[in-house]
Amino acid sequence: MQLYHLSHIDLDGYGCQMVSREIYSQAFESAVSFYFYNANYGKEVGARLEQIYRQIKQNGITKDKTHILISDLNLTLDECKSLAQSVLELNLSGFQITFEVLDHHKSGQECAQAYEWYYLDTKRCATKIVYETLLARFGLCGSTQEWLKPMVEMINSIDLWQEGGFGFEFGKVAMRLIVECKELNRFMFDDEDRNYKLALLKESAKFLSQPKGEIALDNAILEMKKCFLGGSLTSDTLDNLASNFQCNLLAQKSEKCSVIYEEYRGFLSYSIGNISVLANLFLKNNPQFDFFMDISARGNVSLRANHQCDVSQLARKFFNGGGHTNASGGKIDGFKESFIYEDIKESVQTILKGEEYE
Repeated sequence: MQLYHLSHIDLDGYGCQMVSREIYSQAFESAVSFYFYNANYGKEVGARLEQIYRQIKQNGITKDKTHILISDLNLTLDECKSLAQSVLELNLSGFQITFEVLDHHKSGQECAQAYEWYYLDTKRCATKIVYETLLARFGLCGSTQEWLKPMVEMINSIDLWQEGGFGFEFGKVAMRLIVECKELNRFMFDDEDRNYKLALLKESAKFLSQPKGEIALDNAILEMKKCFLGGSLTSDTLDNLASNFQCNLLAQKSEKCSVIYEEYRGFLSYSIGNISVLANLFLKNNPQFDFFMDISARGNVSLRANHQCDVSQLARKFFNGGGHTNASGGKIDGFKESFIYEDIKESVQTILKGEEYE
């Protein structure tokens, strides 16, 4: 079984993926390949759908069932039309793909009326819709239901802002847990960031049944984060643990994220921001790189080096910027925001070759 699950980037969106992972894992006895994607509203939805189609093609035609599930995102009519057409073309070429949208946004009403595979229910949060839909379809063992169902009800209360609902105060803490979970960047560390959030969300379930569980969770968040990042409450600061964790992840992406400027080799990241500590640590641990470059979603460029490359010259030459030898910045004129790292790298490498950016 192959599941491609696209969902939103808030508590409800990740709650949907927490549910699908638990139910599909049990239904197919772990013989399932998960491909999770997350998007904010707007252009990113289409970009992630295209990413799904590419991944399906890359995996090739297999005997496994393939299902695309979209939750907590209201598609436009054009996006629905494109989705149906893309899946049709894939199926005509030999794939066997089913798909559905499980939504709860009133703005999706026009799509729900136009397409039978677009399910809409504004009275339940998306997590509850996914849970009850998949539960009816596949079932779930009692031990998992014991912790998962209360989490679903809690998310339903906070997402619909039902102040008298089950676990509402707990939900406020859980919602902040996801919003402030920024130790890993989701554009550079897509899978790792999602796994981080889902792990914290699942770990928080053990506090839900406790008296004043919202306070217990609030007090435990820092320790939960530190433990996931390889430390403990007293072993080191969260900043240092996160920097070391990210540095190790970046090292695993050395080849994928390399860019070349003349005789210098650089590491390119996207939308990490505040790179001083991380970039210097990375360059110290990875001396094969001469500079570190981070591009923001608005095209702002941050450059760091460790005495191997004068990044002030690089910033001045290509990005209308400047600064110090080991710390500089600039901006890419006419930068086109993208949600796919490979597209960003291709554009930056074109600039560093001295070719015109389009």
